[in-house]
Amino acid sequence: MKIIIIIFIIYFSSFIKVESSTTVNFETSGDGYTVSGNVITLTGEGPFDLTGDIYSKKIIVSSSCKLNLNSLELTNTDSLTPLIISENKAVELVLTGESTLIDSSHNENEGTIYLQKGASLTISGTGTLNLLPSKNMAINGTEGTSLTVKDGVEIIIAPSSKETGGIYLRKEINLNDAKITYSCDECKNHAIDSEGDIKLVEGTYSLKSGKGKGIQSEKNLYIGIENGDNSDLKLSITASNEGIEAMGITIYSGQISIDATDDGINAASSGDECSDKVQCSGNCACFITFKGGNLELISEQDGLDSNGDITISGGYIQIFAASDSADQPIDQNGLLKITGGAIIAAGSSSMSGVIGQTTQVAKEYKGKISEGAQILITDSNGAEIIRITTPKEANYIYLNYKSAFTVKINNAEITLSEPSNENNQRPGGPGNPNDRQNNNDNSDFGSFLRMSNLILLLSISFL
Repeated sequence: MKIIIIIFIIYFSSFIKVESSTTVNFETSGDGYTVSGNVITLTGEGPFDLTGDIYSKKIIVSSSCKLNLNSLELTNTDSLTPLIISENKAVELVLTGESTLIDSSHNENEGTIYLQKGASLTISGTGTLNLLPSKNMAINGTEGTSLTVKDGVEIIIAPSSKETGGIYLRKEINLNDAKITYSCDECKNHAIDSEGDIKLVEGTYSLKSGKGKGIQSEKNLYIGIENGDNSDLKLSITASNEGIEAMGITIYSGQISIDATDDGINAASSGDECSDKVQCSGNCACFITFKGGNLELISEQDGLDSNGDITISGGYIQIFAASDSADQPIDQNGLLKITGGAIIAAGSSSMSGVIGQTTQVAKEYKGKISEGAQILITDSNGAEIIRITTPKEANYIYLNYKSAFTVKINNAEITLSEPSNENNQRPGGPGNPNDRQNNNDNSDFGSFLRMSNLILLLSISFL
């Protein structure tokens, strides 16, 4: 009997693969990697263990493999790129402890981590990755490159120059569960940027993007989980130019705060696939959709600005936009449709017609509201719905809730009125690079001219 058990153990053990790793010696070549001067090239299947304090070395990953970064510090002061992933390779960085990658202003590939064409990078583990870019982006990629971050890993990006930025991948960015911090007061580039889709599923994101945008996508941005818990995702964008810009923006859940000197959230398209005449239409349709989440937004221009539609079916939306200008708390070139959620949108008195369709109770108030004022909104039974302290002054408030409500400002009840029922489809303001245009002339005079031209052509043909 014992012999049979031993045989079974030996048999099943043959199917178990024991993963052994290779520790990289940065001075001499080893199994699966070569060292030539200041260049280390990884060619084997790995996994490779990288640890220690390394100065003026470049790591080229020319195979699809796993890299275990265990308290690695790689510093470059010349033109070397700390980490390069070769074409079409899939690499996973597994973090243990705290690792740091530092490049220089002479960086040859314009990225602290640089992905060549078609490469993909996954970052996972239990550790922290510090990225200190001096030129362009902390994680940068060319055509067809993608990034996935998971396992709650922490990435801290601290640019040392205003010419630098955060993360830029061309194909897609998937942040399944991450803690990402990006802080730069004067940077011109964006914190998170992609020519493809960006997904923030769970995690904590603190983005201080200075003169750049917090998040920009040439395609679609998805935030949170449908029917998800708002506590699963926290997104804070401070000191940004525009907080968020993407062609299509869908917010499912999460705690979201935005402070922008331009538009807070902007649905616009500037991709090469969309010509000037079809921006935000057809395959390039622009939209903002709220299905949930908790948004608190402050902006110096428009709050929500869509070159297409805005659809709100859930969540809490609090907007304080430009106090005194043509910019508005909610501005769309298409249709505004509200079927759920709670909305308080404050800004300039010039706002008229937040308009569209709503199945809820919509009210507005036109009057001076000072910074620091106390606003209390209660339902028909006197129960508190919303209580806030205004972050800036305003001259107008639009409110939308599922049932009747009353509003007090500094303990004094105010008189609310019905919003104007006109269509507010003005061209997009600053921050909308691609206003949708309609060249169809449907006026009676236009019809008359077309008929006259047809008669003229028929007359000429008979002659």
